[in-house]
Amino acid sequence: MTARQLLTAARAAGIRLAARDDRLLYDAPPGRLTPALRAALKREKPALLALLKLVPVVTLLGGLTVPVPALKLALDLEARGIPMATDAVHQFIVPTDDRLTPEDRTAMQRWHAHLGAIVKYHTPEV
Repeated sequence: MTARQLLTAARAAGIRLAARDDRLLYDAPPGRLTPALRAALKREKPALLALLKLVPVVTLLGGLTVPVPALKLALDLEARGIPMATDAVHQFIVPTDDRLTPEDRTAMQRWHAHLGAIVKYHTPEV
């Protein structure tokens, strides 16, 4: 498994990875970081660090860490009045708004998981 595939698999499992200096940091729900996945992360650490350092991240109040491009996209969509929502398991629902450009849709696919986290984070509990 390549570093990019490993990063995708970790994110799909709900595991957040981040690079800080020469350290690979992770935040994983209980039971999601299997011994096999831990070994793969260790094996691919240099490549993962390189991938993670390519995209700057920001930590919002409350501890949510998101890539800057995902946050910019969310803010741009909000400024344009394009509604954003998540489903019951906090997966981002792609809006069916006519104002979305092909570039918007491509960016939404790339940052899908992060957009769901941003919307969940931004939506007050009722």
